[in-house]
Amino acid sequence: MRCFVLPSRRAATRCCGISIRRASSQLGIREVLDCASGGQDISEQSQLPATSANGVLWFANIYPTKAFRFDFRQLLTHHNHETLIPSLLPDGVKILKMVPREREGGAFVYFRAPPAFVLQVLRNLAEKDGSRDLTKQQFMPKGTDDVLKQVCTGISQYLKQRNVTAFLNPIPVRAHRVEGTPYLEDLIDRYPTSQIKIKVEPADAKVTEEHIYERLRRYGQLVELQSMPDGVFYASFRHTLAAVAARNCLHRGPVYEGDVTKTKEHESGVHHPRLHMEYQPFIKKWLRETLASNARYVIPAFAMLMFATTYFVWDPLRNFCVYLRISSLYWLNLHTSQHEHSQLVFFRLRSVLHDVMSRWHDSYSQLAALAKRHGRQGSLFESFWLERAEEVGDVSDWLQQPAGRVMLLTGHRGNALDSMARKLLRGRALEINVGDMLSAGGAADDYLFMRGLCRALGYWPAQGMDRQLSAVLDLMVPGSSKQLSHDNEVLAAVQRVLFSATLAVAAWQSRSNHAGAGEIVPTILVTGFTSDNKDRRPGFFEALVKWAAYLSESKLARVVFVADSSFGEPAILANLQDRPERLSVIQLQDAEVSTVKRILNRHLGEGRGNSLTQAQLKAIGGNYGDISALVAQLEHGVSAQDAVRRLVESAEMTVRRLLLTGQPGAAWTRPQLWRAIRIISQSTGDEGVPYDVFLWSVFRGEEKALRSMAESSLISVGTRKAGAEQLRFRVVAGSPLFVEVFKRLTQNEGLAAVLDLEVAKEDVAREQKTLDSYEVELERIQEIIDSGPLHFWRSDAALDERRGQLLSLITEQHLKLEKYHKARRKAVAILAKHSQDFLDNQQKC
Repeated sequence: MRCFVLPSRRAATRCCGISIRRASSQLGIREVLDCASGGQDISEQSQLPATSANGVLWFANIYPTKAFRFDFRQLLTHHNHETLIPSLLPDGVKILKMVPREREGGAFVYFRAPPAFVLQVLRNLAEKDGSRDLTKQQFMPKGTDDVLKQVCTGISQYLKQRNVTAFLNPIPVRAHRVEGTPYLEDLIDRYPTSQIKIKVEPADAKVTEEHIYERLRRYGQLVELQSMPDGVFYASFRHTLAAVAARNCLHRGPVYEGDVTKTKEHESGVHHPRLHMEYQPFIKKWLRETLASNARYVIPAFAMLMFATTYFVWDPLRNFCVYLRISSLYWLNLHTSQHEHSQLVFFRLRSVLHDVMSRWHDSYSQLAALAKRHGRQGSLFESFWLERAEEVGDVSDWLQQPAGRVMLLTGHRGNALDSMARKLLRGRALEINVGDMLSAGGAADDYLFMRGLCRALGYWPAQGMDRQLSAVLDLMVPGSSKQLSHDNEVLAAVQRVLFSATLAVAAWQSRSNHAGAGEIVPTILVTGFTSDNKDRRPGFFEALVKWAAYLSESKLARVVFVADSSFGEPAILANLQDRPERLSVIQLQDAEVSTVKRILNRHLGEGRGNSLTQAQLKAIGGNYGDISALVAQLEHGVSAQDAVRRLVESAEMTVRRLLLTGQPGAAWTRPQLWRAIRIISQSTGDEGVPYDVFLWSVFRGEEKALRSMAESSLISVGTRKAGAEQLRFRVVAGSPLFVEVFKRLTQNEGLAAVLDLEVAKEDVAREQKTLDSYEVELERIQEIIDSGPLHFWRSDAALDERRGQLLSLITEQHLKLEKYHKARRKAVAILAKHSQDFLDNQQKC
């Protein structure tokens, strides 16, 4: 609580330099009495000596009323009371202290009228009453209380006749006499309101509504006045400032005007009824009790309100934000053709907004291009694709084909296909980067995942109420929300975002056609999906593919997926009901060896590029990721031979680890990987192994395991031409580095023997199990034949034929077992020889 003691009026008026509207001149005694005489009865006479008088005034509207906790206007009006109030008091009145109440918009002023001032007031009152000269009288008419009343009434009437306003407060200043004892509290969460609770003390006093009305009406217009039992009244003012003045002036004050003060009550022993006043909170207690006691009705109503807000307020706003995001990509096409439709206010406003966004986008693109020209990654990327201009041209034409099918741009992992697609589309595509969304945070945190999806599509504000609504539903109907799992809730939110994007795309096409811009089909680019992250969010990949199919087949948008060839086409076709006519695929292969040499010469210079031999270039291959790693080694001063050796050794360590430990969650086994390495290393040239041969030799026809190995990027499935019109699939190593690694591993006699032994044991166990089943069946047939007479439906010829088949199969199994045992014995012999050589070397040392 702050109290200001002003020793003089001049010091008060100089303490702050804030400019305010002030009274034109200092008030005089006669001017104050003239304002107070209207309607005042001054005919009463009393015989009291002229003494000093102390009083309290409430000056309202000194500060702007604090409406809430973060109302900052009062930071600029701290000194309003110091500069304004001293000029509103008559000459001769001394201010003892001022208590500012900034939250309530006013200040309490404690003042003292000296005996000379009281005497002068009494003389002026006597002159106005027509009395004779009183200068020689010992006692003057009127008492000090009447003097205070006349002075306070005069100041109040004066302010009503002349509007005086304070800084940052347009409401005129008002003054009221404080008849009670103010409650000076500084509670943080209590704010002034227009409703006041009035309690009469003692409660058995016979106070009527008329008495309360007479006391309150002078402070402002009342809206409602309710009388409750036990001497409680509820008063509602039209304005909060009136309620504040009534509460500050009448708290602990007398009910009836003119009652004696508390000191005189204590002396006389007679207690008159007094008023106890407090602000009524915004949310009344009975309202809280009503909500708590009717929760079964309040909670469903609140849930319905939330749903209504979502569907009728937020959803249109979200649709518009997605629409604005799409419009920002194609505003130039619309702007050049809408000059004849400039009368449309919507297009003019959107043109201005898009102009700002385009300027920012162009500046950003120029900075990015400049950074790429000076950076290794950007220049290498440009060199990689500039040497393949024909392939890039085919992809560019493919990206501009009419919408109608889902589009898939695929190739080997590490070829930077997503960057190439962005460059070809020149920023005119709505990109959904799934890789960023399904990173470490988005894979586990629903909020981060949904925020990434909403930000990619321009969907704002993002959804964050689904779990709360499920909790409310479970509270109303226990067990109902358990039917929706956590994944289903996230998938439902994804579907709502995609549905909003669909509406925005449809609205964009409709408005662009109406504006005469022709057929502008938006392009949606989906990047970042890999074989590792596509299942991190169950149902998300399938939802995106089906959404893309709907947009494409409805010709609303052109949806392009960028994914590596290890999983892209099979995964998308599986969600398109295995209908290839709904998918348009273009696959980019690795660069040729001759192209790689030109790329290195363009980027590193003729001397550095020619330092690599043909064998080294063939080992590196044409994958952009491998070339980038090679360039990084060469730019750090590593020789060409050492750089190639480091890359090959790094790839070899990866394959060795998979051979010895396997890959968790993979459908292939370590023996199957070794068989794949064996058969690929035995193939000659770049043709690879025929698909059917590889599928049977390695996986015994299990295509699921083959696809799993392809997703691990250990192998790659491509196409090769066989004849004039035939197209055959082939299987090659996942990278040219792996080709060199496979050859090295098979040439390592000791490691190859260990793995061959494991493969041979697996083959022996498989064939032995089949042989045992044949022998068991043969024993049963022989028991039937030796058991005696046969039933009429059994035939000796049928049994003999089956026995002959089993004997033939058993013979074949013995031949297979002999072959696998031979391989096993060979591997054991090699390992024994290596062990013996090691022991001999140890003895020599």
